[in-house]
Amino acid sequence: MNWDAVAALSEAVGAIGVIASLIFLIVQLRQNTKAMRESNVLERAMLMDRHTDSVGRWRSSVAENEGLATIWHKGLTDQTLSDVEGIRLNNLFINFVNTQRSNFERALVVGEPGMAQQASRSVAIEIVGADTLYTLWLQAKPWHSLASPEFVARVEGYIEEQRRGPTAFKSGSWIRRDVLEKRTGDTDDRH
Repeated sequence: MNWDAVAALSEAVGAIGVIASLIFLIVQLRQNTKAMRESNVLERAMLMDRHTDSVGRWRSSVAENEGLATIWHKGLTDQTLSDVEGIRLNNLFINFVNTQRSNFERALVVGEPGMAQQASRSVAIEIVGADTLYTLWLQAKPWHSLASPEFVARVEGYIEEQRRGPTAFKSGSWIRRDVLEKRTGDTDDRH
């Protein structure tokens, strides 16, 4: 047997093996990339569901409980609160900010900057016109900075933006009667 022929045949078989391995790796890489894209789409859909669900739960807790709605309204309009109302407002506010901070972080993880912006901007919108809520923000801000300094920086930036002048973004927690009257053109007492 000719050892040169065996060596040449071995090299050819080895080259074919390398080429087959590269083709296999390319196919696997493409399949993995496709699976990652599909997973990312699912993650984004789940983010939307979680965001909607968490904000909806918080808003429902206020909307369905007249006492909490009254306390939140007092906070938004800087009305005097009893000690118990102050405790409840503080906890309601912390829950609201934690909900939005969680939404912010999840949005960043799955690459949804618009959802992150919505979460952080909503906190700023709620507190910018209410000294009571702003005071609660100042008290909570150091704690939130530990967990999410970027969230705090964004909220602070939006607070400054709101204070510089009117924007299209307004509080969604409280619709004033005069705004409703302007929209409907109805100013009588049938409300």
